[in-house]
Amino acid sequence: MLLIIFLVLLLLGVPIAISIALSTIIVIFQSNVPMDTLARTMFSGVDSFSLMAIPFFVFAGDLMLAGGTSKRLIDFTKKWVGWTTGGLPIAGVLSSMFFAALSGSSPATVAAIGGIMIPSLKEARFSEKFSVGLMCASGSLGIIIPPSITFLVYGSVAEVSIGKLFIAGIIPGIFIGLILMTVGYVIAKKQGHKPDPRPTGKELWKSTVSAIWGILMPVIVLGGIYFGVFTPTEAAAVAIVYSMIVGFFIYKELTFKELFAVTKRSIVTSAMIMLVISASKVFSWYLTYEQIPSTVAGTLIEYASNPIVFLILVNIILLIVGMFMDSSAAVLILVPLFLPVVLEMGIDPIHFGVIMIINLAIGMLTPPFGLNLFVASGISKMSLAGVTRGTMPFIFVLIAALMVITYVPQLSLYLADFVYQ
Repeated sequence: MLLIIFLVLLLLGVPIAISIALSTIIVIFQSNVPMDTLARTMFSGVDSFSLMAIPFFVFAGDLMLAGGTSKRLIDFTKKWVGWTTGGLPIAGVLSSMFFAALSGSSPATVAAIGGIMIPSLKEARFSEKFSVGLMCASGSLGIIIPPSITFLVYGSVAEVSIGKLFIAGIIPGIFIGLILMTVGYVIAKKQGHKPDPRPTGKELWKSTVSAIWGILMPVIVLGGIYFGVFTPTEAAAVAIVYSMIVGFFIYKELTFKELFAVTKRSIVTSAMIMLVISASKVFSWYLTYEQIPSTVAGTLIEYASNPIVFLILVNIILLIVGMFMDSSAAVLILVPLFLPVVLEMGIDPIHFGVIMIINLAIGMLTPPFGLNLFVASGISKMSLAGVTRGTMPFIFVLIAALMVITYVPQLSLYLADFVYQ
């Protein structure tokens, strides 16, 4: 009943946080659970030091976007690789990878990089569908390459090291980025697109110096976490201070008027995320109260007797869920269901976290509710159907990469085990 009510509300267009909370309230009315449990559980769901990092990283990403970092990163990548075959598509993917390490958000990456790169690709005579599809797909790296907001949510729910999760996302993120670059190279070579003129040494130096402040932010944030200088939450606060210094005093594109607008936008985004987390906590609590996770775990173990079959089932379920649900909400609802089975089968929860987040990143490209599709449609002025058709080939490419990452756990675990040995 809980799932049916939730899906009906979702299909009716009710906001996801309200769909989650309302479906839980309706079901709780049918049980003997005191209603004040609802309020206490919603509050405790966001009363976490690690979750404080979410609004901080959202704010830091918005500050870097408003401060002119994205266009400097794009200029930097175009200067360094734009003169090679397929250089422009490669520069687009590379810029998305850099910005993913600043924002932790897929839609923000699509908006920041796609808003500049889609017109550039079209001007270079790449098809509109290819241009939109490539930038939509590379934007999905926003929640895979650390620091990732969705990894933060997974870490808090699964009670695993967020620092270890962050470092586990580096190689898979680079791996997916390289595959997308290869696709760009093949298309450009096949269609005979001419690269940009080769820049001079002075132009290369100028673009590097200009972009270095943006490139340094993830180095400072992630380096501080891995070397134990500060926690992920403290790192997010450091990122805000760093973004303000860069925006106000180095690039000088951030004004107090713009700061007010950025703050307002970040507050709204953070409030939406935290409300989803709060509502999902009640949903997850009720599932646990009714012992549904243990029932699901028993059923999955019965039908998926080994990790290979289990991971195939999980990937199928997550790809379907990603079509309809926000990534943070999906993590909050599904992790309590899957985690007992993951531990029972001896699958590393860090590796499983990477698998889950990549699945949900792909979900952001799939209709009917793929958020990246709506963002790409808005910035390109292309119909949602056209964006979907352009993105579809890249979805299959990402699924192929997902299969490799699923069954080669060392891609996720090697760096994390090396750093945290």
